[in-house]
Amino acid sequence: MTTAFSPLLLQFMQESRDGLQEIATRLLALERQPADPELMESLFRVVHTLKGNCGLFEFPEMFRVLHAAEDLMSAVRDGQVAYDREMADLLLEAMDFVAHQFDDIELAGQPDPAQAVSCAELVARLRQRCGMQLAEGGGQDGQQATRHAAEEAARSYMTEALARVPPSLRMAWADATRAGETLLWVQYTPEPECFFKGEDPLRLAVQMPGVLWRRVLPGSAWPAVGELDAYRANLVFQAVATADRSVLDEHFRYVPGQFWITDLPTAAIDVKDQTRTNDALMIVQTQNDALWSLEGSPWVPGHLKAAVTTIANCMRAIGRLEVLPALEACAEQALAQSSVAPVVAWIERHAQVQAMAEVSPNADLQEDIPAAEITAPVAAAAATAAAAVTTVTADADPPVNFGRRAEDSNGARVLKVEQEKVDRLMNLIGEMVVARNGLPYLASRAENQYGERELGRDIRAQHAVINRIVEEMQDAIMQVRMMPVSFVFQRFPRLVRDIARRLGKEVQLQLEGETTEADKNVIEALADPLVHLVRNALDHGMEMPEERRAAGKPATGKLIMSARQEADCVVIEIADDGRGIDPAVIRGKAYARGLVDEATLERMSDREAVNLVFLPGFSTAEAVTDLSGRGVGMDAVRTAIERLHGSVHLESQAGQGTRLQLSLPLSMAVTNVMIVQSGDVQYGLPMEAVVETVRVPAADVHRIKQHNAAVLRGRIVPLLELNSQLGLDTPQRCNEHDEWATLILRVHGQYLGLVIDDFREVVEVILKPLSGVLAGLTAYAGSALLGDGSVLMVLNPKELLK
Repeated sequence: MTTAFSPLLLQFMQESRDGLQEIATRLLALERQPADPELMESLFRVVHTLKGNCGLFEFPEMFRVLHAAEDLMSAVRDGQVAYDREMADLLLEAMDFVAHQFDDIELAGQPDPAQAVSCAELVARLRQRCGMQLAEGGGQDGQQATRHAAEEAARSYMTEALARVPPSLRMAWADATRAGETLLWVQYTPEPECFFKGEDPLRLAVQMPGVLWRRVLPGSAWPAVGELDAYRANLVFQAVATADRSVLDEHFRYVPGQFWITDLPTAAIDVKDQTRTNDALMIVQTQNDALWSLEGSPWVPGHLKAAVTTIANCMRAIGRLEVLPALEACAEQALAQSSVAPVVAWIERHAQVQAMAEVSPNADLQEDIPAAEITAPVAAAAATAAAAVTTVTADADPPVNFGRRAEDSNGARVLKVEQEKVDRLMNLIGEMVVARNGLPYLASRAENQYGERELGRDIRAQHAVINRIVEEMQDAIMQVRMMPVSFVFQRFPRLVRDIARRLGKEVQLQLEGETTEADKNVIEALADPLVHLVRNALDHGMEMPEERRAAGKPATGKLIMSARQEADCVVIEIADDGRGIDPAVIRGKAYARGLVDEATLERMSDREAVNLVFLPGFSTAEAVTDLSGRGVGMDAVRTAIERLHGSVHLESQAGQGTRLQLSLPLSMAVTNVMIVQSGDVQYGLPMEAVVETVRVPAADVHRIKQHNAAVLRGRIVPLLELNSQLGLDTPQRCNEHDEWATLILRVHGQYLGLVIDDFREVVEVILKPLSGVLAGLTAYAGSALLGDGSVLMVLNPKELLK
């Protein structure tokens, strides 16, 4: 991951990766225990937290997928949808999509825009799955009814709130609406757990664009102070805004389902100004009196027209536009009849009724404006809204300290450190190990070359002190690098489940010893070999359910992955109760592929024949599939394990199952090697390959065909000379008792005797791989720097003796 990311994004991605793994684990557990409400609740919380954290960043596709997945889980949690394998597949696919987005972010700094299409398709399937299930269970109507009820409640809430807005402000809104401006009602109800998702409801409300009026009020009655949960949101934000609906949707995009936006209803804001109405009606009444005075007088059409114009303007001023056509009709009738009677009758009919209707039913509420209400003129609303809301919060009860502080958390404290820093510490301690190894050499020189025995003794004393400190430091840093095997094991429940389902097999995976620890490099390098072994076990080893029943086995096969520590090694075992490996079949396949000649096959034991599966190009599969059949899996596994200085041991019994054992060093940082002398040159041999050291009398060495051999502990052990293996002409030398110094090595499961000139000591070295033109010398595992400054070439027995 690039270091150009912000620390917040880095932390989000690290925690989210862990969260995805936790989600996958819980989904698989829920598949086995679908009726466990606590498991479902914990799973929902993890997804909910992940979605909330995602909202802090601009990853819309990731957010949409998580939100749709959360909705589906919510339906399951509420008992509206049944959880099954297909749903688990869909939710796991959603988590895979999120993981893929993280991969893109790590590689390119942002998700691939092309994933928008797959995001939409995945969200549609998540929504569809939820909707289909609800329809089948008759729950869709219920859901629609619930949504309808919620909307009706919100609408009622809006009407009640608008009734409390000052009439002058509502009339201004009504005028703006009649002028063609669109006003929107916004109600934002934050989730009670929003603070745990990093949301800031107040900031979101304050930053709402185009606000004309807003207020904040409690969502429900406040409890007693002693029972108040300060970490639970209980607020409702209401506002009238002029912003475009798309702008508001974008503003609230990360809190979907928590806001409601609708057009401001004209009826709710079309209030009547009683004073203006009274004045208008008084003018109309005056005109009515004036018209009555004209009755019986010489007809003056101009007076009638002036009175009708005045009445019409009054009706317009109080918003009674619907009565104007009737007024015009009456005016024409009056002019035609040369009588004011039609107009006077209209005034009596409409002006009196109007006067009765102008009494507002909510007049008593208009003076009861709550303290939390915030109003502002159109031009100054946005500028004053923040201060108004701040005032509201300031007027509330002072915060109560419940004695809780952030540092009071009981959670384990974890310090996350970049791997590069730990690797640098490990390299430094490696250099200290080399420097420490040089002190005994200096002590020897002081004593033997310069005759300073006292100085030599002091150097040895200091070496003892430094040795203790270095060992403690090395152990401490090693502990930092140690990781539990669960780091690599945790991916297999999902892998086994998916492969077994694809193959139509039933397999129960059992994990043991997940807390066993090993060096981080060893753990990470184990992933690919283990995947190969598990895929092979499922594809080749495990039988179909009907085949298992016919063999008297349970229909569900058992696959056990275990880890344990033995001495300075970690041992990983993969065992299954499948069909096992038939040695006869292996012999036949190996012979048919030309991997082994007939004579060799005849000499092979069944155990040796079974281990032919590690030969390059060997496969028992009749056809190549995406799981196996190319003959590179087991060979690749052995190569990878040997590259880690480990070994592979295979046991199998036809019809009973197979057991694979991987033995690996706990750490690859420091290597224990035995220094040997051969042809006046020192070589190193990794201690994990050395079984024992013996001195074989020359008289006990027998010649069998072209090779030497000796009988050790009842076993015939071939003897190979190191100089000969290295292509040197120098013969090996016996000691003064005519004995051959021999290292008994175990290579590929076989015991071999490597004859050298003499043994030296066992030392800890920092093994460096050969580079450049020397990298092609496969007989050497690498080189190391000794304390006296000389370079030690470390042999690779598996390549040297193959």
